[in-house]
Amino acid sequence: MLVADVAALLVALIVATKLLTRRTRNPHKLPYPPGPKPSAIPFVGNIPDMPTKDEWFKFTEWGKQYGPLMMLDIMGEKMCIINSAKVATELLDQRSAIYSDRPGMVMVKELMGWEFNMGFQTYNAEYKKSRKLFHAGFNVRASDEYQPIQTRELTHLLSKLLHSPEAFDEHLRASTGAVIMMIAFGYTTVENDEFVRIAEEAQLAMVSAARPGAYLVDVLPFLKYIPEWFPGANFKKVAREGWELAQDLQNKPFAWAQQQLDEGKARPSFFKTLMESKGLASDDPEEEMRIIKKASAVMYATGADTILASVLTFFLGMLYSPDVQKKAQEELDRVVGTDRLPTFADRESLPYINCIVKETYRWELVIPLGVPHRLMENDVYDGYFIPEGTTMIVNQWGISHDEDMYPDPQAFRPERFMNAKDVKEGGPREPNTIAFGWGRRICPGRFLAENELFLHIATTLACFNITPVTGADGEPVIPPRDYTSGLASRPKPFPCNITPRNNGVVDLIKESVAALEEN
Repeated sequence: MLVADVAALLVALIVATKLLTRRTRNPHKLPYPPGPKPSAIPFVGNIPDMPTKDEWFKFTEWGKQYGPLMMLDIMGEKMCIINSAKVATELLDQRSAIYSDRPGMVMVKELMGWEFNMGFQTYNAEYKKSRKLFHAGFNVRASDEYQPIQTRELTHLLSKLLHSPEAFDEHLRASTGAVIMMIAFGYTTVENDEFVRIAEEAQLAMVSAARPGAYLVDVLPFLKYIPEWFPGANFKKVAREGWELAQDLQNKPFAWAQQQLDEGKARPSFFKTLMESKGLASDDPEEEMRIIKKASAVMYATGADTILASVLTFFLGMLYSPDVQKKAQEELDRVVGTDRLPTFADRESLPYINCIVKETYRWELVIPLGVPHRLMENDVYDGYFIPEGTTMIVNQWGISHDEDMYPDPQAFRPERFMNAKDVKEGGPREPNTIAFGWGRRICPGRFLAENELFLHIATTLACFNITPVTGADGEPVIPPRDYTSGLASRPKPFPCNITPRNNGVVDLIKESVAALEEN
């Protein structure tokens, strides 16, 4: 068959599929939520309207035009964009029984093999078992048990920043990877570590493919059967390469950890705890092993990437707000002093540092649009009909930049959270209730992530000044707030100066590292 004939057949299949599957039943005879008018071309819907990058900016703009709940039509499939915390709370939190599923995500889950990721799993029995494991490993108390690991690695990070501050991006990446690998598997990373490389490459491939509307196969699942050689099927090559990375991600670190356990060499870790907690996830040993393998891979793949993005946002925020840095250092000197490094024990006594943590989560979102939810049955909200199967996307970036809740939202201003009223009394919403998701799909690793961001901020500001580089004209150069697009987002590389606050800090860092080596 000629390529043109195959293409014509595919077009016919698309049309036939949409004619057969279009949801036209609306038992309540109510309107759909408002949104941009679909294309006049049959079956195309709002595809021409969809942005190709930085979708959260367009969704925020649409929210001002169409309201806090709007709907798009993507070749007959419904997609709702939520642009307010109120709507997200009332639907995804208060009606979580029917809003906790995930969309099919054919490209990422089926073709790239990321169905192992609990965050993408269908809301079913296996998901609940995986969730149980993560809760056991990363609840508040369990997360606090990892603080010695975080303290040790961040102390080594200070030494690296002292000796080669120009490579701060590389140092931060290595440090967050080292923390996560030690927590996940009890594994000590080395320079140019293979396991860290696998995690970074696999995560990058996944977040690029998971962007809403990135691949047509997510709307037309039968396209997954097209061979890789077929014209226009480049997505199959992307999927194959992503699948290979996903397999390495699951298998290689797990095999290493399993060998360490068999030889009696395993260090304390998430993996070791799960392996020793027989029956925690399932009474079936084979099923439990599969769930543990998936959970370990998820933890080490996603943890480092999201924490790194938050830390880089903090560094960028310091370039935009030198007064914030000065106030934070004054608090650290007053509470901690200058003869030791800040610790987790100082946390309650450092309210301004804690406000910087909150503002870092609010200022730029690691996952700007959250992970999509899927409605499990027909629903009615505020007089609008939302059909079963609708993909629900929360514009978390837009919510965190709501001018009514966060005046002057583009400014990095931690003071907005100092002595703030409760949200029920008109105060600002806690950013961690936005950044980590909603309802029954809220991120189970949030306590570990918040711990690490706090210690990053406290120790870095106690020891260093973060300032802009100087341009050819002698003026400071403030880098743009330029972030990558995809499911997860981080600042694109930017320069800055990182210098010790004084000679005493240099000695303190050296003494702290020496004390670690003695122990």
